[in-house]
Amino acid sequence: MDTWHLWNDAARDPALNMALDEALLRTAGERGRPLLRVYRWNAPAVSIGFFQKFAPELAPGRPVVRRPTGGGLVDHARDATYTVVAPPGHALYRMPTAESYRAIHEAVAAALQRLGVAARLAPCCAPERSGVCFAAPVKFDVVADGRKVAGAAQRRLKCGLLHQGSVLLPAAAKLNGELRIGFEKALGVTFERFEPAPALLAVAEKLRADKYATAAWTGRFRT
Repeated sequence: MDTWHLWNDAARDPALNMALDEALLRTAGERGRPLLRVYRWNAPAVSIGFFQKFAPELAPGRPVVRRPTGGGLVDHARDATYTVVAPPGHALYRMPTAESYRAIHEAVAAALQRLGVAARLAPCCAPERSGVCFAAPVKFDVVADGRKVAGAAQRRLKCGLLHQGSVLLPAAAKLNGELRIGFEKALGVTFERFEPAPALLAVAEKLRADKYATAAWTGRFRT
């Protein structure tokens, strides 16, 4: 049985959320097992992909943060967010990108089904794409009633795999417990509670201050 860490995190500011994900990726090999982090935002915000061009008019009056993964613009006003980090050598890390994307989204779809959503994986890409993540599904995104309800982006480094996901939930629904069960059902994993070490939090705080909270990082690619 594959045992993962589970971190039901608190609401944090946008830059710290991204910094924590990078810190978890950097230390994936030290933990030696995959980790699922379910987290929230302390205010409505927008995240943009690693290579996406930045413009001040993207989200007037709201914070914008650049993710360490790719993809398009994601509005975090009404979504739920999660992260999967897998160490080198784990099955998810060894899979081709499309297959690891499919496996994780099968778990997300299972969680949404428990909430009464007729969720399934998109068999292929929509004919048109835009810079907005939820504008059109790509292969293995989660769809329901003809629209995209969950998407994600991945990044692989020598230190591990980072998968950052966003889910549109039914009104008043919560992701934490259902997502855990979805992963247990779809991937056959068990979970142990994760408590972040002070050293990990210190790395994240430094990444926040030096990188994710800076205009240089957010605006590195401009229109």
